[in-house]
Amino acid sequence: MEAAQHAKVAERTVRRRIDNGSLPFVTKGVKKLVRISDLERAFAPEGAKANTPPVGPCRVIALTNQKGGVGKTTTAANLASALAAQGLRVLAVDCDAQGNLTQALGSDPDTLAVTLYNVLIERVPITQAILTPILGYPTLSLIGSSLDLAAADHQLAGVVAREMRLRQVLEPMLPQYDFVLIDCPPALGLLTLNALTAATEIIVPVEMGVFSLRGVGRLMDTIEEVRTVNPSLGRVRALANRSDNTNLSVDVQAELKSAFQNDLFKTVIRRSVRVGEAQAASSPITLHRPKDPAAKDYVALAQEVLDDVAA
Repeated sequence: MEAAQHAKVAERTVRRRIDNGSLPFVTKGVKKLVRISDLERAFAPEGAKANTPPVGPCRVIALTNQKGGVGKTTTAANLASALAAQGLRVLAVDCDAQGNLTQALGSDPDTLAVTLYNVLIERVPITQAILTPILGYPTLSLIGSSLDLAAADHQLAGVVAREMRLRQVLEPMLPQYDFVLIDCPPALGLLTLNALTAATEIIVPVEMGVFSLRGVGRLMDTIEEVRTVNPSLGRVRALANRSDNTNLSVDVQAELKSAFQNDLFKTVIRRSVRVGEAQAASSPITLHRPKDPAAKDYVALAQEVLDDVAA
């Protein structure tokens, strides 16, 4: 296999990377072909991967929806994994006291010595909270959270420029990353406000169910208010999540299309029971079950994010 020879690795190693989704490929007849750029990125020495120059200014993406259970955390974990699989430098930030993103990326919130709470409230240097590597990816890092973060809204309430705290601590780190992904709590409190103020763009995951659009209007109003203090906030895009072949799913997607127009992702994340299994295994489905339809959808979402020249 020419790809294996070029990368100077065993053929089975290349095939395994293709099968688990970490090495993109194109098909030509029955053959699977790999781009040289993807091959070199996937099999670059560890040090070279860690020092890969950014693809452009760091994009800070907040994943938010005040309605709980819509797939924000799952989207954040899988998007982070899919981007890191391409050698991009990604920092995932768990801004929810439940610590679900922390667990989804394989870490135990109860064992973390330094979390986002310590950084925001106690002014511990952010570098002490960054965990690397995550899931075996040398370019994927995480700032985890624990239940301590539940007190942050109250403790930030009387602080001057309280909505700017996360942005202030992240800014010095941005040159080191291509993407920062912030998983927001299911509420429009100070933590979510901090995430929106730090963001350059926003993804709003929406589950294809009854009441799915409830609260999205209020969120959009809040985002417009945030633009007054965060003029660098760009595109706000909706993501149809947990879609199936029911009439309800079709109707909700139509409503999303009407509301967001070109700011609705073309990628639709299909509903899959394997997603829950991956969560139980503290792993993104892109790694746990890379051939599952939902895993392929998240890989496609990552590519659509990368292709978004308007961001």
